[in-house]
Amino acid sequence: MKTTQQNQRGSILVSIMIITLFLTTFIFSLMVLANANLVRARHRILLLQAMYAAESGADSAVAALNNGNDAYTGSTSDVQILSAETYRSTYTVTVAPGSNDKEKIITAVGKVFAPKTEATPSFTRSIEVIVQRTSLTSSASIMSRNIIDIHSGVKSVRAKDVYINGYLNMNKDTTEFIAENVTVGDRNTGAGNCSIGGEGKLTKPATFYNAGQTKTNLLLAFNNCIAPPGNSSNTNFTVTANEPNIPKIQSTYIPWAEYMNNTYQNAPGGCSDWTTGSSPRSIPSTGNTKKTHYPNSAPNVSTACGTGGDLNLGSTRYDIRDHAHIRASLCAAAACTPSFYNPDTGPSGIKFVFVEGTINFNSFQTVSGSGSIVFVSYGSDPASKASDCPLGGAVYLGNSGTTVGPAVYFLANNGICLDKTRFGASPSLGGISGKNVYIATNPGTPFDLGLDPLFPVDQIPVDLSWKAIRFRRL
Repeated sequence: MKTTQQNQRGSILVSIMIITLFLTTFIFSLMVLANANLVRARHRILLLQAMYAAESGADSAVAALNNGNDAYTGSTSDVQILSAETYRSTYTVTVAPGSNDKEKIITAVGKVFAPKTEATPSFTRSIEVIVQRTSLTSSASIMSRNIIDIHSGVKSVRAKDVYINGYLNMNKDTTEFIAENVTVGDRNTGAGNCSIGGEGKLTKPATFYNAGQTKTNLLLAFNNCIAPPGNSSNTNFTVTANEPNIPKIQSTYIPWAEYMNNTYQNAPGGCSDWTTGSSPRSIPSTGNTKKTHYPNSAPNVSTACGTGGDLNLGSTRYDIRDHAHIRASLCAAAACTPSFYNPDTGPSGIKFVFVEGTINFNSFQTVSGSGSIVFVSYGSDPASKASDCPLGGAVYLGNSGTTVGPAVYFLANNGICLDKTRFGASPSLGGISGKNVYIATNPGTPFDLGLDPLFPVDQIPVDLSWKAIRFRRL
């Protein structure tokens, strides 16, 4: 009996030992598995952090390009974006040319150093992003990134589409503003919160160029203080006032490289293309097309074309045969009266003349039958125009002579000023765009300001920006 009890106690002890061993092994295995899972989870998190760092590098490259630095080629060393207690993350980025001048290839490498004092990265991720420069918006007959101000002497202004970031102000009740569509994204600082204000009249055009349209559309962020129609629609106007979601124009800047790629070269005749020879003068004067930098190699306006960076065009006719890039102002010292002709008609034949300075015309003409020409001024508002042009005059049209230029669109990165300008026909201009637009045209001598509703403004991009079109992990 005693032996049996001892055997039973021995069996129980063995069983306990076996169970204990099993449980110990099981718990130890769970601990190993849990630790392995923690290690894997940590590795995944740090790899994800490396991917985030690479994406940050690509984002920073796109931001640099969109800040106007088209020559940006990337970081020269690691850029740190995070320093935690146990690790740090950085990125390097390179920007290389793509298949054309409107495409770039961004390669970004994200790195994680764990522990943070390590000299070499513990985890890396590499990505490639293809970006292209595009625009989802086109210009309008009149466009302003700030204010359109119409002087009291103006009788009428006629335009197809008008787009304003700030507000429209008319200074006399006899002024008529005639347009098919007016979009205004802000207001003046007066008590009326006027997107459109002053003392003028809003008038429906006699003819609409948008198929099926019968009423002028007013889309306003705040109040229409011109009555009628005020904020109420009627038989002539469809009014949407106090609309909070009107997008504003961010930039009208067009880099000359948008239309003149690296196959364009300095003109064989240099700046003398603009100053020598009989009228008409061809741009370029000799050689093939794509030779219309004047000159591209000069570092700034003051030492480039003309006299002290100023080209006097006189009263000469210029035949614009290709896009042109001029490192000079046009007629800054003495206003001129040139004429222009583009032999290529139709929307696809539009020519851009990029001016690294200001434009100062007393008057100008475009030859009958000319194709479209866009003058883009990068110049600052000159102090000499301040008394006549309170909102700036980087592009200035004066009142000596009669202007007839329906084939020309002026785009100023700063102010545009029409100072008592006289027009000899209608339409008188292709269109105008600037940071501020000041209109003080002569009334009815013999024509008021009319902008050509058929000018291909859809070929003039607005809010050009670099956007990602393709992404892959390397």
